[in-house]
Amino acid sequence: MGRKKIKMEMVQDMNTRQVTFSKRRTGLFKKASELATLCNAELGIVVFSPGGKPYSYGKPNLDAVTERFMRECDDDSDSGDDEEEEEERGKSRPKMKKVNERLDCLKREIEAEKKRGEERQAKLESAGDERFEKPIEKLTIDELKEYMDKLEAVHGRIQGQANKMQASSCLVFLSGDKASVE
Repeated sequence: MGRKKIKMEMVQDMNTRQVTFSKRRTGLFKKASELATLCNAELGIVVFSPGGKPYSYGKPNLDAVTERFMRECDDDSDSGDDEEEEEERGKSRPKMKKVNERLDCLKREIEAEKKRGEERQAKLESAGDERFEKPIEKLTIDELKEYMDKLEAVHGRIQGQANKMQASSCLVFLSGDKASVE
């Protein structure tokens, strides 16, 4: 009997989602290790759990891969002429300033999202389905399950957006560290 095909959609139950994440993360890191071994590839992976905890894998290590990636990105913008290299070094300060501005912008966006999330949470608590306005003790089991599913879905969407913004912020921060080293 084979494995059952799993429909690709977000897992609603938080416990099941965490277990799925843990197993899939292990499998992802194992496949990455196999790819690195078979092809002599250098690779790095950063994954954020549903709870927001970061996990990383790198071969030979994540720092080395990140350094190489940043160096390659910088090399792509260089053409190889000495005069242009000097010009690029002179441009590194404005580049660093641009990275810092982007980081500040992302921080402001995160704060705005947090504020908007708090406002929506307050709105969700004060409004909503009339069935859920009565005391929680008076809800039926089915109503409680439906209410819990709705709350978990909203929480999952909010957490997903927060993780995307945090990952983006981390990558900008990493690129800023690279620029400050030079």
